[in-house]
Amino acid sequence: MSAITNILPIETLHEVVSSLDSPSDVLSFGLSNKAVADIAIPRHLKFRVFRVRISRSASLWRFFAQAYLTAGEVRELDILPEHISDVCHGDYGPDRWMAEPLVPPKELVGEGQAQQLSGRPSFEQTREDELLLIDAVKRMKNLRRFGWYRSPPPVIVERDDLWHALGSPGSLEELDVVDEPFSVLTHAPAGYIAVKPLASTETFLGLRGLRNLSICTHAYDQTQDKVDVTGIIGMLVGNKDLEKLHLHLKSPITMSITPLLISAQWNRLCNLNISGRVHCIPSALLVFLHAHPLIEELVLAPLVVGKRWFQKPKNPPPVLLPHLRRLQCKAFHVIWLVEHGAGAGLTELTGISLAKKVIMNGVFFDDPDEVDENDEGEVELDQSGEELSSPFRGPFLDILKSDRLPLLTKIGARGNQDDLRDVVAAFPHIRELSFDSWVYQGELDKYLPHLASLPLLTVLKAPSLFESDRYNLYKYPKYDLVGNIARVCKLAKACPALQRIVFENIQIVLLRGGDELKWVFRKFGDAEPVAREGEDVRCAE
Repeated sequence: MSAITNILPIETLHEVVSSLDSPSDVLSFGLSNKAVADIAIPRHLKFRVFRVRISRSASLWRFFAQAYLTAGEVRELDILPEHISDVCHGDYGPDRWMAEPLVPPKELVGEGQAQQLSGRPSFEQTREDELLLIDAVKRMKNLRRFGWYRSPPPVIVERDDLWHALGSPGSLEELDVVDEPFSVLTHAPAGYIAVKPLASTETFLGLRGLRNLSICTHAYDQTQDKVDVTGIIGMLVGNKDLEKLHLHLKSPITMSITPLLISAQWNRLCNLNISGRVHCIPSALLVFLHAHPLIEELVLAPLVVGKRWFQKPKNPPPVLLPHLRRLQCKAFHVIWLVEHGAGAGLTELTGISLAKKVIMNGVFFDDPDEVDENDEGEVELDQSGEELSSPFRGPFLDILKSDRLPLLTKIGARGNQDDLRDVVAAFPHIRELSFDSWVYQGELDKYLPHLASLPLLTVLKAPSLFESDRYNLYKYPKYDLVGNIARVCKLAKACPALQRIVFENIQIVLLRGGDELKWVFRKFGDAEPVAREGEDVRCAE
């Protein structure tokens, strides 16, 4: 076969490779032909994704500000926090920004740029770094994804700021931001206090054309009588082509998202995650869910629906969310959703807490008395502060026993051995189980009889049943592989169908066959129960 460069001009090949957004697509194309590889890999692949800290990348920004064509090859850019402790706290997972920075190509890193800096950059230095970043972003005409995980938000809030530069080309499709102004913290260095939160930055709120949007904002996390979310609501409603929305609002008082659900029309929405201290009335949520039938994944904050969880439709409900596959919520949400016609296609249910006793005004703490047109009277909530038998547990287990979730195979729950026993008795068809025990490390024997009652169980995630250094705050725990050999053997024997034991960032893949049990440790993505060449295969001693 003749070299492709003899058939097509090199300029044309560059254009073809430039049209590919995904690094995997660029790599696959490059591996198809050596001549193409010489173009695709050194000139395109290494410029697709950057995950860096703004204070250590001055040379990178200067390079892109001058290299217009190369800057156009960048598709993803993440700005990481200077210190992981800035954003790694609370109930918002740090998955992406906990990843190691992607090291820029050596020729783009100036002397000393890769070194660790001591302390936090000054306000003046941060402003200089942001100016360089803005100049670089202006040249990234094909940027598809941008992530800001740095605290505080950008210090430059002007007409020609970072958000204006990101929005001008019209190429940005995915935005993932942590909005944590130093005004809500106690360790704010000089100059940072006055930095404006993203939730009130006009250029940020004016971004449009997004398909995926994730916002974790602490802008409302301060003492005040009323929270104004008008700006955020306007931004969300204005992005009509959203396919994925993750909205996490931090506040000392409950915020209503009822106006958002009433106004929003996202005809392509497939993934909705609403978390934080937010509330909406059931009638508004029900209308919204019926208007968005393409939703496949749904995460609900505890006070969404809230204390009105027990309300049932007067007439047999129409099918609700026919494409819903994955649901993360509380047990009372499941009851409300199923009673209103959802769940026929559900395959994965997580977030469930199965406490036998609850304090009602603790479960629905600060649930506002927002008027719902479907209320038949005042919704009364026990305010005694005493523990009562959970009104959710029984109805939830009854749903599991019924045929109302016919496709369900994966459950994620939190509780003790008695709770696991009841879940297993109600639904023994579990194939994948994620169970967060309320006890710490070493109580496996109490759970084994119940796990053994799951004949189809192939995947188990229960890290608390294994020994680890789980008290390390800013990283995933490490597991004592030698100390857990006996636990792996017990699980494999009790659950003959078990194939994988999953932890936070690693998995054990069991290799069954023959008289001796063997296994390997792997990262996620490879679950094939076959040993690869060069793998460290372990076995019981």
